[in-house]
Amino acid sequence: MPVILRKVTAPEGQDHIDLTKTFSELKELIISDNNHNGDNTKNLDDYETSSVIENSAEAVEQLLQSYNEPQSRWIASAFFNDRIIGAITVEESTGQLKLSNFTVRQVTRDRGVGHRLIDLTLAEAAGKAVLLELTRDQNVRMKNWLNQYSAEFVSNTPSTSLYKIVPSEHED
Repeated sequence: MPVILRKVTAPEGQDHIDLTKTFSELKELIISDNNHNGDNTKNLDDYETSSVIENSAEAVEQLLQSYNEPQSRWIASAFFNDRIIGAITVEESTGQLKLSNFTVRQVTRDRGVGHRLIDLTLAEAAGKAVLLELTRDQNVRMKNWLNQYSAEFVSNTPSTSLYKIVPSEHED
């Protein structure tokens, strides 16, 4: 699936609609992941989700609005046929990028979109170290990819894991 990366800093129109749908599926992934692991007693609010967003219209809208003022934050969006099918939030700081809220639309999963989105985002890192936050389900799906980039495990919360990828290990 040919995917194009585009930085979105002020989502409007169709981009806003697509990002709302895309990020709204993130909670379903987290809850499904937690339930799949036998943890049916907690909901998303019970977890320390660090920068992983909650799935409510208000939370998604708040996330999108926080990226309206170009600063050191942007949304890396995977485009296919002029529509956003995947996204990850990017926060830049001195010497590193933090990638979180990684999600791919349900209808396009298991087609390499997530791998391509992260590959393209890493190419934009321009020599910076990268911190990548994944849900437990994403850890399983991305295991080979994480090994390919020699990603170093940093920490866990009940619903996410954080990995560090140093530039020399992901440059072509």
